[in-house]
Amino acid sequence: MRVSDAERDRACAVLREHYALGRLDDQELSVRIAAAQTAVTWRDLHELMQDLPPIPGMPLMPSAAPFAPPPHPPVTYAPPVYPPQPNRDVGKAYSVAAWVSFVLGFASFGLMWIPALVFAVLGRRARERGRDDRNTGKVIAVVAASTLLLALVAVPAAFDGDDDDDGSSWEAGEAPPRIDFDDDSDIHEVVMKVVADRPDATAGDLLMNAEGNEVASGKGLVLPFEKELDLAGLDDLVVEAEAAGGAKLTCQITVDGQVVAEGKPESGDGGCTAAYSG
Repeated sequence: MRVSDAERDRACAVLREHYALGRLDDQELSVRIAAAQTAVTWRDLHELMQDLPPIPGMPLMPSAAPFAPPPHPPVTYAPPVYPPQPNRDVGKAYSVAAWVSFVLGFASFGLMWIPALVFAVLGRRARERGRDDRNTGKVIAVVAASTLLLALVAVPAAFDGDDDDDGSSWEAGEAPPRIDFDDDSDIHEVVMKVVADRPDATAGDLLMNAEGNEVASGKGLVLPFEKELDLAGLDDLVVEAEAAGGAKLTCQITVDGQVVAEGKPESGDGGCTAAYSG
């Protein structure tokens, strides 16, 4: 490594210090200073000092330090990039709701199969999009509540329709069924009755006839109202009643404990008529 002028001057100062300490004489000092002033590399200066000890506080190379290259910057690696994986939980809420609704359909006469189909379609659409709806829970709640409301309305209506079609009632104009009574007695226990669909209802006008004779009548009678008769003949038994206050009435004729005629409201007035002739 080549030396500078300042480093040559420092070498001359070190040689003069050695001369002051008696290690060099005049001739040696002159020769070595001349060589130091013409030195080109550090090797030349070290050859002039190799037989002389170092002087404390006067190093030949005070600022010299071994050269060290700058440290390499740390190597950083980019994180691995993986292809996007499909989310297996997309549409799971709809799938669970669909299966639950499907099972409940067996106990609800098939009504819950309607939301089961809806949830299955919504779950498939969510999987195709790759994401769930923002309001998945709300959608499930609305569909389930709507189906429950439909069940509460439709199921009782279906049972009411079955009751209306029961064989104990007859349409207006139809002849009531004839019943053969096994009783050997010539007297029959006949009960004519009018009932309402709510308690403390009254009949606007009520008329009961047996064998062409009026057996009971009145207005504003509190219901239920019944008339018991012991009759030998069963001709022209009639019960007619008009409703009051929006009540729905049912007229009924019973002979020896058997219902032989029953009438329910056929129009919006809520009145009823029952007739039997045996």
